Amino acid sequence: MQKWIISVIGEDYPGITENLAQILQDNGANWLDASLRRLGDRYAGIIELELPEANAQALRRQLAELPRLSIELQRVAVKTQPSLQFQVEVIGNDRPGIVAAVTRILTSNQANIEQLESDLDTANHTGVPLFRLNILLAAADEASLDRIEQELFSLGDDLMVEYERITN
Repeated sequence: MQKWIISVIGEDYPGITENLAQILQDNGANWLDASLRRLGDRYAGIIELELPEANAQALRRQLAELPRLSIELQRVAVKTQPSLQFQVEVIGNDRPGIVAAVTRILTSNQANIEQLESDLDTANHTGVPLFRLNILLAAADEASLDRIEQELFSLGDDLMVEYERITN
């Protein structure tokens, strides 16, 4: 069995996930990991799966038949788990540029984003838009993690940064 990734985006309608799951099952795929959600009026997601190489073309054909969706299937190499990981949460009043500033720090320190999630909420007491960014990243060494930590805290007093080092 090979590892594969399916990416999907398109018009949201009831039954998309069920259709995807059934097509995967029909083609002998094992659903491993996924992130699926509605963004605006769009359905967007990514699914990691195991699939026999011999079933890939049939799966591609069936996925292409799903209406109003753009779907891509790609084979991926198995990646080893990094030894140094860092969970970062940044919270603050919403403003343009938060993600750009955080990712600039990560890139300048050669860190790799393993997972990134963000959402916009409302602060309980003030009703002000509150931006939340959660990132799981991998770094080459402890010195990189130290620099990242210091630079994230320098982003400003209007952002709260919480972090946790994860070592395997």
